[in-house]
Amino acid sequence: MQSLFKPVVAIAVLSTAFAQSLPDRRLLNGWELHNEIQVAPGARSAVKDYLPSFLEYQDLVMFHPKFGYYGSGRVSFSADYQTFPIVLAPYFGHMIAEHIFKMWRGMRAAGTLGPGDRFTIAEFGAGNGILAESILEYLEQRAKSAAAPDGWREFAAQTVYACYDRSPALSKAQSQRNARFGSRFEAREGDATAPEATIRAGSLKGVVLSNELPDAFSVHKVILSDEGDAEVAFVAPSLPQDRWEAIRKDLSPEVVKTVEGGDRSIREKLIRGNPGPVYLTRAAFTALLEALVPTRDYENTVQAFQFQEVYVPASELPDLAAHLRRYARVYALELARQERGVLTYVNLGSEKFVQGAARLLKAGYVITLDYGSNWQGMMAQDSHPHLRTYGPAHVEQVQNGDPDGQNGDYDTSDPYRGPTLNDMTTDVNFSLLSAEGRLAGLKTLYFGAHKALRKGTSVRLDTPPPDRQADGELYDEFISWAQKFETDANYKLMVQQKDGSDPSYIFPGTDPEPLESDEKGLTETQRKRATSIEKKLSTSYHK
Repeated sequence: MQSLFKPVVAIAVLSTAFAQSLPDRRLLNGWELHNEIQVAPGARSAVKDYLPSFLEYQDLVMFHPKFGYYGSGRVSFSADYQTFPIVLAPYFGHMIAEHIFKMWRGMRAAGTLGPGDRFTIAEFGAGNGILAESILEYLEQRAKSAAAPDGWREFAAQTVYACYDRSPALSKAQSQRNARFGSRFEAREGDATAPEATIRAGSLKGVVLSNELPDAFSVHKVILSDEGDAEVAFVAPSLPQDRWEAIRKDLSPEVVKTVEGGDRSIREKLIRGNPGPVYLTRAAFTALLEALVPTRDYENTVQAFQFQEVYVPASELPDLAAHLRRYARVYALELARQERGVLTYVNLGSEKFVQGAARLLKAGYVITLDYGSNWQGMMAQDSHPHLRTYGPAHVEQVQNGDPDGQNGDYDTSDPYRGPTLNDMTTDVNFSLLSAEGRLAGLKTLYFGAHKALRKGTSVRLDTPPPDRQADGELYDEFISWAQKFETDANYKLMVQQKDGSDPSYIFPGTDPEPLESDEKGLTETQRKRATSIEKKLSTSYHK
C-alpha cells in the first residue's frame, strides 16, 4: 500500500492567469487523488459544461453499448474475475433457493401471495445467468423428488425467474444459458438504477435479488475535508499530441472536428496554457472511443489516454448536494472520528436501486449480496481502497509478482488505466441501502457476513459438485472458495422485507452487524467538531 500522505502532483501546465496552487488536502487517503489540476475559481462552475464527472466517466467506460466493459460484452467472468455463484455453483444458488422458498411459504400463509399469483424472482445484474440456472435447476430437483417437502412442487410451478441487465450482450448470454427452462425464465434489458422503467410499480410479488450488483454502479468521487467542505471530481481526458496525430488521419471529419473543437473550448474556458496534450470534452471522449472500437489498434490507443482530475464544489451537482445534506450527521460523525478529511465514493445508484426495488414490490423481499460495509467502514481507510479495478491489467500485474502494486506496475485503485478494458468496482455502503430502503417501506431483517446464507439450509460446502471432483485444479478452487465463503468478512448479506409481506418471517442468520453510526466512542471535542461539520454539510451545498 502506498503512503496515505503521498503528495499529489499536478502535471498540467497552466497560464499565470489560471494557475492555482493545489490545496493542502489533509486527507487520510490522498494517494487516491489522480493528477489533480485546478482551474481559476471563476471557471469552476463551467467545468460541468465540458468535462464528464467521475460518475459519467465510469458510466461510459463500463456501460456504453459499443465500447463499455460490460455494455459491449467485453467482460470475462472467468479470466478477469470470479464470483461465488460461479465458483460455488450450483450450491450457492441452492442456498438462496431454500431461503426464497421459506419467504414464499410465509407469504402464502400470510395471504399476501395468492395461489393464482405469479411469484417472481427478479435478478438485476445477472452476469452470465449462472445463478438463475442454479436456482431453477434446484427448484426442478426438489419438485420432482419423491420426498419433496410440502410446497416445493407448488413453489416451483408458481415461480418465474426474470433477469434484468443493462448490457444487451449479457442479456443474450443469460437467455441462451437458461433457454431450456422455457416460460419459467425471462431475460430482459433493464437498468437497475431505474427499475420502474422496466417493471410497473406495485406489480411484483416475490424477491428482488442481486449478487455483486451495487458495487458496479457508477459513483461520485468526493473529497470531504476535515471542516466539512465537499468537492466532487470531474475528469479531464487527453491524448498526447503525437498519439493524436497518429490516429487523426484515420478518423472521420466529424470526429476530428468534435475533438479539436473541444480541445479549443477547454483551453479557452478552463485550462489556458502552453501547447500540450489534446484535451477531450465529454462529447469528444465518447465520439473518439466510438470511432476507435472497430480498429485493431483500439487497446493500444486506449492505454495511451491520460487523465487528470478537477474538483469543484458539490453544489454544482444538485442530487449529490441533496445526499450530503440528508446524511450530514453521519458524515460529520465519521469525519470527526477520523480527524482528517477523506476521499470517499458516493453511490447514488444504490439509492435509486433500493428505492425502486421497494416500489416494484407489492409484497416480498430484497436480497442483496455484495462486498462492503456500514457508514464507519466506508469512511475508514484500511488494507484496501474502496474503489478497485480488475481485468487484464490486474491479471498481468499479479503474474508479474506485484499483486499490491508496490512496484508501481499497476495500482488496483487506479480507475484510469486501460479504460473500457477492466472492471471497476466500489464497496457498497449497506447503511445507505438500509436507510434508503426504510424511506420506501423496506424493513431490514438482517445484515452481516454472507456466510449467514447457509444458516437454516440443508446445503453443505465440504464436497465439490461432481463436475469439479475429476479435475484437481477445479477441486482445489472450490475448496478454497468454500473456505473463503465461511471466513471472508468483506462479503455481506442484507435481507429487507416490504412492509406487510409476512409479520412472522424471521431470517435465520446470527451475528448481525451494526448499521448505525456509533456516537458513544467520540470525545467531547470530537462531538463539537461533528456539530460544526454537520452544520456546514446541512446548509452550505445549495446553488
